[in-house]
Amino acid sequence: MKKTIIKFGIQKPMVFLICVSLLALEVLAADEPTAIWLFDKKDNNIVKDLSGNGHDGKINGAVDWTKEGQFGGALAFIGKDGWIEVEDHKNFHFPKGTDFTLACWVKITGDHAQPPMLIAKSYGLQGQKKPWYALYYANQGKQSDGDISFFCRDTAGTSFHIAAGQKINDDKWHHVVGTRDNGTMYLYLDGEEKNKKTDADFDVGVHDGHLHMMTHANRFMNAMLDEALIYKGRALSKDEINLLMKDGTESFLSVSAAGKTTTIWGRIKLIYQ
Repeated sequence: MKKTIIKFGIQKPMVFLICVSLLALEVLAADEPTAIWLFDKKDNNIVKDLSGNGHDGKINGAVDWTKEGQFGGALAFIGKDGWIEVEDHKNFHFPKGTDFTLACWVKITGDHAQPPMLIAKSYGLQGQKKPWYALYYANQGKQSDGDISFFCRDTAGTSFHIAAGQKINDDKWHHVVGTRDNGTMYLYLDGEEKNKKTDADFDVGVHDGHLHMMTHANRFMNAMLDEALIYKGRALSKDEINLLMKDGTESFLSVSAAGKTTTIWGRIKLIYQ
């Protein structure tokens, strides 16, 4: 009996330390981008995820690379059949209680009879898999008129949809960000909060459907895409979004968090040398 008591006394602090360590790792992971696609290179129809998490994307269809991005290079989609697919991963699953951020630069270069999506999981060529989330090139009525929106749909098919109420089809670069912070959805356009919706705390993306960019079933974008980022476990603040928008990913990652985030940017610079 005495040995059992002593053994338990030793194990309990160890279990506590392990739990604290795992929690610390989870916090650090949330402070770093889940995925970073800068599109500064196009290599054999693959776009590299520069976060170190291995979420490379496959380019499908008619997509060109251009040096005329908002920051460095970008991808140009001609509205015919071009899109990007990133394989499903738990990093793109956002259960109830999980904050997250979707961000990208987009430049609309043509008309759209039906609204496609900029970043979505999942509404690909095989149709929808609920519950999903998306940055959507559509107005509040889900029509294509140049407006932009942030859309989440729960397992029951209930839509949680907020639009900017501002058209971006002006052949200029625009920064689009959707976040969920403590169950509230926020939509930012060019650094300004445009809309929000409460009571949006439910599972999204928790299925085996892939992540897609610049498509919605058989609808495709006439647009250019640059500097797409995803965070799981972190909703960027307005100040952070403005820093990301103003100075680009390099400056943002250099100051947004200590430790590995700076290392991530160091690795990015080595890749693009």
